[in-house]
Amino acid sequence: MPLNQDEKKEVLADTGFISEKIKQRPINRKKLLRRTAITFFLAIVFGIVACFTFLFLQPVFSDRLYPEAEPEPISFPEEEVQDELTPEEMFADEFQIAEVEAQYLEANQKDQIDEAIASYAFSASDYSKMMYSLKSVAQSVGTSIVTVTAVSNDTNWFSESFESSGSASGVIIANNGSSYFIVVPSSAISEAESIKVTFVDGSMANAELKLADDVTGLSVISVSRSDLTENTRNKVTTSFLGSSNNGTMTGLPVIAVGSPIGIQGSISYGIITSEKTTLNLEDSYYKLLTTDIYGSTLGSGVLANLNGQVIGIIDMSYNTEDLENHICAIGITELKTLFEDLSNGRARAYMGIHGTTIPADILEQQNIPAGAYITKTELGSPAMQAGIQSGDIITAIDGVEVSSYEQFISKLAQCSPDDIITVAVKRQAPNDYIELDIEVTLSSATHN
Repeated sequence: MPLNQDEKKEVLADTGFISEKIKQRPINRKKLLRRTAITFFLAIVFGIVACFTFLFLQPVFSDRLYPEAEPEPISFPEEEVQDELTPEEMFADEFQIAEVEAQYLEANQKDQIDEAIASYAFSASDYSKMMYSLKSVAQSVGTSIVTVTAVSNDTNWFSESFESSGSASGVIIANNGSSYFIVVPSSAISEAESIKVTFVDGSMANAELKLADDVTGLSVISVSRSDLTENTRNKVTTSFLGSSNNGTMTGLPVIAVGSPIGIQGSISYGIITSEKTTLNLEDSYYKLLTTDIYGSTLGSGVLANLNGQVIGIIDMSYNTEDLENHICAIGITELKTLFEDLSNGRARAYMGIHGTTIPADILEQQNIPAGAYITKTELGSPAMQAGIQSGDIITAIDGVEVSSYEQFISKLAQCSPDDIITVAVKRQAPNDYIELDIEVTLSSATHN
């Protein structure tokens, strides 16, 4: 049997006297603390970098992975034109109503009803109920009224800076789900460095200017819904824009809401005294509503009917000298397209003409062409620079015929600043009218 390899070798040396003891390496506390501190500091730096990276990149990834749908553009439904009733129609209706009432009364003991009505005495409580009902309508409209405050920095004689502010009433005209859109007089925010809006519950938020119209002096500002609490959003409403061109409005009761007497939150009642006056503003045919409501020359806000619908934006700058304190407003019907453009940030074209529509009977009697009759051109306006004169009659714009000033204004509203349009003009000559094609380079009627 073969020997083991160890057996072939010599006997190993005795190692019993060797002993080994493992000694633990001493701890360097300073070095350990330094490494711990460095590790802790690097962890903080990494956390901060990761946090900022997430904050900056999260919106990008969120927009890429979950793109939000853009808000719908602001629009208002078109009104159905309701023609004024003729006297014959009014009498016919009255006769029909009277006949129905007579039949009803005969069938229900007319004498007893007449006696009951005659015996009833109206009291102060009835008047109180009526006024309370009007107040309820005003309060309902008031939930869409806001106070717009313009804040600007100024300096006094000793070079000490301070803040000055002015305010006016505005009205919420639209809500696209992400922002509220508010109409306010441009004069109230013209020199503002910041704009603050106070809502019905007293809460405040910053606003930004969308666009301002230089013709009417009205602006639209916006407030982000996310800047308001849920409680405030539940209390705020969007106004219902009614109609200022709905038959005969003269004599109808109205409510002035906002600051008609120059004090925020004030309310006044009255009736419409006239509605057919056309404001002499360029490139427009806005109508003026006047009332018997005595207010402040600095008044602002809205006129509302008894259904709580806004029918006019208060503007005291068009009052005559003898009625300077009577509340007047620009009719809401013609303002709706303007509000759409301003809310959507769509700049409006400016041509700079004043005009009117000549009545049909005068057109026939004096053999005048149908179209937009120009009464005045603004100094330095695109119309004047192009050579359009008072007395000219615009019959077409870019080849599309227009038979009235209103049609021309509607067509102009579809144009944009810097557009070059061709206007067909008929100008009176000694014997007849001559036709001219004039190119006009439009400018802008809005700014932001």
